[in-house]
Amino acid sequence: MELKFIALSLLMLVGVNMVKGQENSKNVMVTDNKSELRLSVSDGTTQSLVSSMGGGLVDAVLGSKRTDQKYSIVYGLGYRYNIGRFKVGADLGFSHASSNLTLDGDSKVSVKERELSFLVLPSAEFVYFKRRLVELYGGASAGVGLLRHTESGQTEIGKKAAKKSDLTTSFAYQVNPIAVRVGNDRVGGFVEAGFGYKGFLTAGLSFKF
Repeated sequence: MELKFIALSLLMLVGVNMVKGQENSKNVMVTDNKSELRLSVSDGTTQSLVSSMGGGLVDAVLGSKRTDQKYSIVYGLGYRYNIGRFKVGADLGFSHASSNLTLDGDSKVSVKERELSFLVLPSAEFVYFKRRLVELYGGASAGVGLLRHTESGQTEIGKKAAKKSDLTTSFAYQVNPIAVRVGNDRVGGFVEAGFGYKGFLTAGLSFKF
């Protein structure tokens, strides 16, 4: 709910400032600030798709039951360097997930599963509109995802079945064709819409220097 509220607030600001920008089309903001630091949160909806925790079909075949599956939002830190209409940089992402697994033959939770996910995504963006306080852009990122999976046995059956902790890597990406930043040449807020390992919607704060 907080993410949706932030996104809605920023989009309302975009509408107001786009109208003002059209009324004052000759006033183009020029800045010498080339670097940009971003703090963000993403919905993380797609994290369940890349998780190594088993799905319903696998559980049904093994006769096990998985409950209390939880996936966090994705926390992000990004950097961009401005080169005309282009921006290059990288994003770092972090999220976590957990679930309880009850194995066949157990009457209570057998294994507790936990996952930590890290994203390292070199990124590129193109600014296709910039007027006063409003900046519209699109971008794409591609890099690596690191997933650490741990299992903790809670019963005798669970302790025998629990696997050792492991770390896997995979190709990770994020494509955001629609994005907007509202703010001055120092501080602003942004919303990005797209698809990838971070989810469908990202919102955050931007600091230029």
